[in-house]
Amino acid sequence: MEYLESDFFLIALTFGVYFLAKRLQARTGWVVLNPILLAILALIGFLKVTGISYETYAGSASIIDFWLKPAIVALGVPLYLQLKSIRRQLMPVLVSQLVGCFVGIVSVVLTAKWMGASDDVIISLAPKSVTTPIAMAVTESLNGIPSLTAAIVVLV
Repeated sequence: MEYLESDFFLIALTFGVYFLAKRLQARTGWVVLNPILLAILALIGFLKVTGISYETYAGSASIIDFWLKPAIVALGVPLYLQLKSIRRQLMPVLVSQLVGCFVGIVSVVLTAKWMGASDDVIISLAPKSVTTPIAMAVTESLNGIPSLTAAIVVLV
């Protein structure tokens, strides 16, 4: 049973579950079968069944988190390659992004307030339209609930 808690096993399990979830979505074509969401659910089930603590899993999976951040930064390379085209369309891009950000944040905050959500929940919902690591960092800096933010970003 000790091998189930080894770093290598838990990392391999994480990648394996994600790979299978991705294949399932590709086979079915169903958008609702989000591979990240399915992997999270499967891993939660695995941890519950085996009795492995989340802290043990998180410690093992920290290497994935370490490499995820530079991978997100690397997404800037394709943007840089399209810099000439982006510059030609700079005003429409800037205006649409500003309006989209404003509407996205204001709409979720107003909806959450209207439904009676606590301030922690409202803060956690506000950064829903960016990448998960960025949203979690923003939420954490605002004293929100990063795990709630992560779940909302994946669902959005």
